Amino acid sequence: MSLFNPDTLTLREMAGLLRRGVLTSVTLLEFYLQRIAERNRHINALIQLAPVEELRRQAREADEMARVGQISGPLHGIPITIKDVLHVRGFKMSRGLGELLGEPSEQDATAVARLRQAGAIILGISNVPELCMAFETENLVYGRTLNPHDLQRSAGGSSGGEAAAIAAGCSPAGLASDACGSVRIPAHFNGICGLKLTQGRVPLTGQFPNDRSGLFHMTSAFGVMGRYVDDLALLGQLISGADGQDPDTVDVPFTASEPLANLRVALFSASSRPPVSAAVSQVLQHVERCLGPVVAEVSTVAPPMLDEACDVLWRVFITGADAGRGWRQLFESMNKRRFTPAIAQLLDMSEAVELTVDEVKRDWIMIDTFRYELAKFFKQHDLFICPVFPDVAFRHGESLEDRDRYAFVFPFSLSGSPAVVIRAGTDPTTGMPIGIQIVGPHWQEERLLAVAAFLERELERWSPVTPRPASTY
Repeated sequence: MSLFNPDTLTLREMAGLLRRGVLTSVTLLEFYLQRIAERNRHINALIQLAPVEELRRQAREADEMARVGQISGPLHGIPITIKDVLHVRGFKMSRGLGELLGEPSEQDATAVARLRQAGAIILGISNVPELCMAFETENLVYGRTLNPHDLQRSAGGSSGGEAAAIAAGCSPAGLASDACGSVRIPAHFNGICGLKLTQGRVPLTGQFPNDRSGLFHMTSAFGVMGRYVDDLALLGQLISGADGQDPDTVDVPFTASEPLANLRVALFSASSRPPVSAAVSQVLQHVERCLGPVVAEVSTVAPPMLDEACDVLWRVFITGADAGRGWRQLFESMNKRRFTPAIAQLLDMSEAVELTVDEVKRDWIMIDTFRYELAKFFKQHDLFICPVFPDVAFRHGESLEDRDRYAFVFPFSLSGSPAVVIRAGTDPTTGMPIGIQIVGPHWQEERLLAVAAFLERELERWSPVTPRPASTY
């Protein structure tokens, strides 16, 4: 075994040691295979693994190439995992639905192919809710994913499997997606880092089961998850850029962040919808104390129209605004009649929402107005820091108990804004992690990552979690 503990190494540090022959891909692979064997059975985060002998062959090949100076890319020989939401060659994708589970994918999605080209070894794929349409990762094919910090609590969704695997140290990083908070909520619940890139930066080519996803295509973005902020910075750039197939993806260069001393930070202060817990509030106060001496300005102000944006995302995109007809027709076309409780509840709630043509036009105008007003806000403030969720991870079965709890993530899906989530503290009562969300103007990921990297040094950082039984809180 190497003298280096992979848990303490960023992806770049792993890659550097591999290039110098100080660490081997075989060693890394065996480390994560052992972790998976020990911990995944307790949390059900990874649902398919590549054949072990094939993984070992790839690792040996990566080491042989490294020995002769042939480095395939920045992830040469590093194992990672992928959310069950896009095609991964050799794996049977399902998006959490048995009705979609078929033959193994023959071709990688663009984002997956780019990670392979960078040298990554795909360990396996991670669990999702049915059709990725819940904030609780559970389906009738693979079951429920548990939060490694407290097995009675949710890992979140829809990237709950990816987040739980990384939190438990079963994977160093992975590829995920975010249409309504699906990277950000699980990152907060599990105490890891997540990046939702600007919508239009990463091709959605190769989404499963279809490249286009109807209305949700307008809020969908691929994202990355990892243990450290630098992992996000590396992976985000690797998957970005037009591919000539997704017409909505453009090539926008990543630009270096301004110095922290020049940044004007807007910071969430208080909200009645939803009210945040005392522990979340204290974490934000600590963030303010950390940033105050090093940035140009910290203002306690929030962007306009956040509540309206939250409501529109719910009405138009999640329920479909058609009394549930769209959802029923979709599931009937699959001959699907059994659902997890979260999806059954979504169908029931959708039946209560039906908009007239005039109301849909009103909401569509509101979307445009919100995006315009948010852009104006970011002319006055370089970034906005707020909660991800008003409290720690909820207990299983509470995905849609109160949609106002998603008021911090829904608006920035509607706007297509980039957002970073990092762990920033711990709830003193439950011991659960608390994250913060850093949001900025389109294409300014490097600015958000620079602030996140500074705060990562000042606040709590990721450390692997051995899955533990439920608390009494």
